[in-house]
Amino acid sequence: MEALREALPRTRGWFTAAGVLIGLFLLAPLAAILPLAFTQSPFLVFPPEGFSGRWFTAVLNDPDWRASMANSARVALAAAAVSTLAGTSAALAVRRLSRGRRVVRTTLLAPMVIPQLVLALGLYLTYRSVAGGTSLTVLTIGQATLAMPLVFVTVSAGLAAVDPGLSRAAQSLGYRWPSVVWRVELPLVRRSIVSAVILSFAVCFDEAVLAFFLAPPVQQTMPVKIWTSASESASPAIAAASALVIGLAVTLLALVFVIRPRSEG
Repeated sequence: MEALREALPRTRGWFTAAGVLIGLFLLAPLAAILPLAFTQSPFLVFPPEGFSGRWFTAVLNDPDWRASMANSARVALAAAAVSTLAGTSAALAVRRLSRGRRVVRTTLLAPMVIPQLVLALGLYLTYRSVAGGTSLTVLTIGQATLAMPLVFVTVSAGLAAVDPGLSRAAQSLGYRWPSVVWRVELPLVRRSIVSAVILSFAVCFDEAVLAFFLAPPVQQTMPVKIWTSASESASPAIAAASALVIGLAVTLLALVFVIRPRSEG
């Protein structure tokens, strides 16, 4: 242990440099795509030519882009609601388990490690054999499955900071478990639940693999619309739409960052 403590100060600079390089590598695509959203050129040319917001206007005024935004928002809201209900219920149930908690927790976290392509193909083949096609309802189920573990982890972290003695005290005063959950536990983790809703909405809104397989061709979501538009043309409108998605994601993450420290405190 002493040798490790002595070695860490000497390698701290290398770890810092590696972290900076990794951060720059991850941010490099954003540095390339965001300036192109403000170009005056009718084509995707880097470096951008001039400065203009015409492509944001073009995206917001285009019926197809607006429809894709509406589809993404509708599916993400529904998936966030389903995943929040399922993930919060699972976190409350696991908290009460006396045995098998590790197995149940691992099972609930399984969707985080299952490849999205496998889940998408499974849902697509199953629904096609049952209903003969795709729909936004199946996409909602798939995205809720992906977001549920995130909600479970977030709410479980909030519940870990809640003293179990509070629930026992409420039960000793005559409250049954539904009242204990509704009046004691949920109010204490409400900020964690709000954070989970925001994170799940952000994940579902920006999800592309499931949407590519499960969204009907006439009801494309925003990520699928960006993908198909990029394969058909090189318009800066694609960069403008991507910038809108990035802006929404950053805003939601900043909101979670504002909420979470208060809940932890």
